[in-house]
Amino acid sequence: MSSWKMISRASLLAALLGGTAAAQNPIEVERLDALDPLEVSLTNRGLGDRLWAGTSRDMAEAVLSRLPASDGPGYASEALADTARLILLTGGQPPAGGRGDARLAELRVDRLLAAGGVHDAFDLLERTPTVNRRPELARWHAELGFAVGEPERACQTANALIENRDVPEWLRRRAFCLAMDGQGAAAELTAELARSGSDDDDFDARLFSITLDTPVADSVAPADSGLDFAMARYLVDPEADTPAIAATAPGWLRSLGHTPDFEPVPVSDVKAALEAALALTGRERHHALEEILAQGGDREVAGLALGHMLADTSDAARFIHVARHHGREVDTLPLTEAALAHGYDIALAAVIVGDLRAAARWRDGLVDGPPHRPSPAALAGQPIVETADGQLIYADGTPVDAEMPDWVPPSPRRMVTLDLALAVARDALSGGNIDAVLAAWIESQGDNTLGVQLALAELGARLPGDMRLTVLGQAGIATVTEWSSMEMAMRAGAKAETAMLAITLLNRPETATDPVVFSRAIAALDAAGLRRQALALVLERIVARVR
Repeated sequence: MSSWKMISRASLLAALLGGTAAAQNPIEVERLDALDPLEVSLTNRGLGDRLWAGTSRDMAEAVLSRLPASDGPGYASEALADTARLILLTGGQPPAGGRGDARLAELRVDRLLAAGGVHDAFDLLERTPTVNRRPELARWHAELGFAVGEPERACQTANALIENRDVPEWLRRRAFCLAMDGQGAAAELTAELARSGSDDDDFDARLFSITLDTPVADSVAPADSGLDFAMARYLVDPEADTPAIAATAPGWLRSLGHTPDFEPVPVSDVKAALEAALALTGRERHHALEEILAQGGDREVAGLALGHMLADTSDAARFIHVARHHGREVDTLPLTEAALAHGYDIALAAVIVGDLRAAARWRDGLVDGPPHRPSPAALAGQPIVETADGQLIYADGTPVDAEMPDWVPPSPRRMVTLDLALAVARDALSGGNIDAVLAAWIESQGDNTLGVQLALAELGARLPGDMRLTVLGQAGIATVTEWSSMEMAMRAGAKAETAMLAITLLNRPETATDPVVFSRAIAALDAAGLRRQALALVLERIVARVR
């Protein structure tokens, strides 16, 4: 019986029967610290508590080690990082022979950081029993606590640590904790003990500034650790300033330092604000447009701001990033002729965030034109009246001399891409007109669509009968060990193992660009129970084709 179930049953019976009854009928329970770190979960949307079934301890370490590390370059796409994060947030019974293995728990935290889960990793460790008895987990808990603005929790771990308490890095953490507590003399003495083991001039400079209440020297380098970041933040007004983070700091730490470095554009006059924003360049332009999009008043102008933000993106990865952050706004934006000039990008942004109703509305607007836009034929049938100032207008108010050309939708190539993206996002890969849409998309895209075609076939789409011959003629890549292992894990029903090997293949350019490997990795994610994530990865490929 899992420790969670035992704990829950014991708690429930104790509450129902009362202390005396429980004493007369002793219940066997496991201590809370018997809960394995891998059993701690932060999601109910993952792979279930049997995710490691069929996997040995050594195999678990091998597949975790192949995921991007916290000090590495990260993931090739945000959807891929999201998929890895979901798996790593799933708690369940440890792999065979892996209960109580600190190395697996440490790898899980490290790989979660690489997948963008800084706050998730801290929350995971917050729920992990007796972190102070596991040195590597304690190190991460303190480092992340300092980094995310929870120094009190970090200090609790630093003070409760059992092993390696007197190494310099832990002495410095406790010195900062003492300084925050107003114990300057004790903090300086503890820092002196740390200096006897190793030097850290920047730490000493920050500590002296805290204990002596003086400005920190300009020569102090930017923060490159969670402790440095917490100390630098302690020395400034966090509401007014965010301390600099070193370019050499790990990516997860740099992600915490992203704040706008410009004065927000006033939005009391949003049309003037838009005009001012469009005169800017780079990050200032982007953040000014964000301010306009965020204002809740004039949504017509907000639609133009979003359209320009999307149009400014230089590549598919940047487009997807902006769409993922702002696509939820699409539902609030009215269809206007000016906004529909960016309508294709706006519709794709809604698809990417899963707002398919808004995406369909904008797709129809691209075909039919904006609502209430009179056609030349409709205008010609209206009576003409003369205004008091002598201007001739139609009955609906349109000037007679206004040019009203027929509405022209985006190119067929773009429209068929949008239709295919909607079908994939809806998981509508069979029936309806999907065969015609897919055939038209393949024809419109030219070469290098084989990977998407095969992936869609793995997910249930029907492809032309000569596809097997096409695949047979592919040069392909040399067989990689992860591919073979993934196929074996998939047949064995080892879900976490299958999914992590698939992610590894999808994150390597040399394997992710091979159409057969890509499609099999997508099939593996689907087989592991991650169909929605598999569809999102195919969707990214489709969007990237027309950026």
